[in-house]
Amino acid sequence: MKKNQLLLAVTTLMLLTAQHTFAQSSGTVRSSDKVDLKKLEDKYWSAKDEDYGVIQNRTYSKAGKYYGSLVAGTLINDPFAQAKPKGAMLGYYFTEDFGLELSYLSHDAKRNETVEKLNSIANSINPNYNLVKSSTTASVTFTPFYAKMAFMNMSIMYFDMGFTAGVGMTTYNQVTQPGGANTPDVFRSKTAPHMELGFMQQLFVTKNLAFRLDLKNTFYSQKVVPYQSNFNTTTGEETKSTNDTTMTFGVTLFTN
Repeated sequence: MKKNQLLLAVTTLMLLTAQHTFAQSSGTVRSSDKVDLKKLEDKYWSAKDEDYGVIQNRTYSKAGKYYGSLVAGTLINDPFAQAKPKGAMLGYYFTEDFGLELSYLSHDAKRNETVEKLNSIANSINPNYNLVKSSTTASVTFTPFYAKMAFMNMSIMYFDMGFTAGVGMTTYNQVTQPGGANTPDVFRSKTAPHMELGFMQQLFVTKNLAFRLDLKNTFYSQKVVPYQSNFNTTTGEETKSTNDTTMTFGVTLFTN
């Protein structure tokens, strides 16, 4: 009998101890489950969180990579010339947003249809014009826009948009004697410093390959020889402010 009473007492004591321990642990869990709503709200509406970026891992990264582009396009704004510029760009991205680029475009512009029609009507009438030959530019690139888009609900395509600003040299053919309908122009080669502003967009195919679209505006001064005829005996040169706008499309290869 005493043995049973002792066993009962020990069992009761163990149950009371377990119950007390469970109550303490339950209280701890409940206190740790409390959420500081004010802290979450401040974090959500904060203007800047230094531990978080909008895009932490880009699918196609440019930082620390060299690249080369081959492009071709058209001269779109010269009233007296037509050209199909083609060339190449070489560059390096220091970060995802900033880089340096060296570009070369060969224009080899020719008289356009407007000048040809004037020549066919009257050989004694010609506009004052020059013909852009080529340009070399060193630019800073800035690409603040990076995004992705769905293509026909079949795949995700990644692209970025940015700007270029640079300086360089333009070579142009100064027309000293306009040609007729069947005779070529007489000209001499000239160079002038220019400033260039551009818009650029790249559509990535893989991490090493992208399609590239550029719209570039080149600003410089040309020396124009005024047209001379029996009614116009002006000699010398005139300075003309020029803006050549080119649109090119091509492909870009990135290093690993």
